Amino acid sequence: MRSVTEQAALDEFLSTAELAGTDFTAEKMNNVKIIHTDQKNPYLLSAAEERAAVGKQKAYKDRLTVPRRPQWDASTTPEELDRMERESLLEWRRGLAELQENNDLLMTPFERNLEVWRQLWRVIERSDLVVQIVDARNPLLFRSEDLGSYVKHVDPRKENLLLVNKADMLTEEQRQAWANYFEEAGIVYKFFSASLAKEMNEAREFVREDEEEEKYVGEPDKYPDAEGQALAEENSNIAIQDEAVSEDNKEYNASTNAEDGRTRILTVDELEELFLQHAPENQGVFKCVFVY
Repeated sequence: MRSVTEQAALDEFLSTAELAGTDFTAEKMNNVKIIHTDQKNPYLLSAAEERAAVGKQKAYKDRLTVPRRPQWDASTTPEELDRMERESLLEWRRGLAELQENNDLLMTPFERNLEVWRQLWRVIERSDLVVQIVDARNPLLFRSEDLGSYVKHVDPRKENLLLVNKADMLTEEQRQAWANYFEEAGIVYKFFSASLAKEMNEAREFVREDEEEEKYVGEPDKYPDAEGQALAEENSNIAIQDEAVSEDNKEYNASTNAEDGRTRILTVDELEELFLQHAPENQGVFKCVFVY
C-alpha cells in the first residue's frame, strides 16, 4: 500500500480503468498519445484569482468531500464489499474530475489509492476518538471539515478533536483569537507542541541518566587525584546542566500556568489524560486514530 496523490495522464487513465473493472491493453506504446494542456502555476495566483478560487470552493463545498465507505453488514460478502468500495471511489473521483473540468475548480492533490481510503474507513469504524493534527500557522488550511462529519455519520457516539500542533509558534493573543473562533464554530480543539514535548522528554531522560550515573560515581576523594578531579569536574558540569534544564522547565511551566484552559499548550501527559477521558464507559480498550 502506498499513497498516490498525483498521477501522470497515462497512469490516471489506467487507474480509472482498473477501478471500473475495465481491461485496457495497448499493443504498441507509440499508439498512445498524451496531450498536456497548459496550466497556470497554482502558487502564483493573483489576489483576484485567489478570491475567485476561494469563492468557488465555498460554492461547491458540499461536493468536496472524502469518499464514503458503502453500507455493509454481516451478510455482505468480501467480493461484494470489494466491488462496492471500488464503485464508490470511482464515483467520487468522477465527481471531482467533473468539478475541475466543468467549473474550472482548482483541485489540490488528493489521495487516489483505494487501499489508503480502505485503511481510513476501517480505523474510523473501530475508533472512539478521531484526532486531526493541523499546523497552528494555518489550522483551517489543513483541517478537513467533512472528515469530522463522516466520523459522526459512521457513529454519532464517536468524537472528533482538532489538535493544533506547533502552538508554541503562536502568541497568547493569537491562541486566544483561534480559541474564540473554534468555540464559536463548535469545534473541539486543544493546543499542542511536539517540539516542546520533545524537549521536555529529553530533559526528563537527561535527569534520569544523571541519577543513574550518580549511583555508581561515588565520592571523588576515594580515587587518585587525577581521576578524582576529573569526576569532580564532570559532576560540576552535570549540576550546571541540571540547573539549566530546571530553569527551562520553570519558564515553560510559568508561561503555561499563566494561560487559561482555552489556550494552554498541553504536555504529553495532559494529552494522554485527555484521550482517556473520551474512552467509553465499561470498555476495556480505547482506540484513537490520528489524521495528519
